[in-house]
Amino acid sequence: MKEEIAPYVVLESKYDGMQAIKLTKEPYEGIIYSYGKVNFVPDEKNDKLTIQFDYEIHDRNSKGFDEEIFQNYIGEILQQLIMEGIMENSISYTGGVDEN
Repeated sequence: MKEEIAPYVVLESKYDGMQAIKLTKEPYEGIIYSYGKVNFVPDEKNDKLTIQFDYEIHDRNSKGFDEEIFQNYIGEILQQLIMEGIMENSISYTGGVDEN
């Protein structure tokens, strides 16, 4: 049995195949969102990798929430999704090369 950091379900659009996440536990129950651009930023000084990501909320629940806490919460879900994708060999890269 896999351990979940945060209860959610993955929704897939019938029309374009895009996926969104629906949170299923308070205080964010009912919120539907999707991830946008995801970047991995190395912190060589601390030997860590930071994940930066964009997201879009498609449906909010009726309760207000702290945006920074919410971002950390969905960041944990993103980490879980990435790890599951790697373990199942089902993750795909759909971007290009970012040239500066």
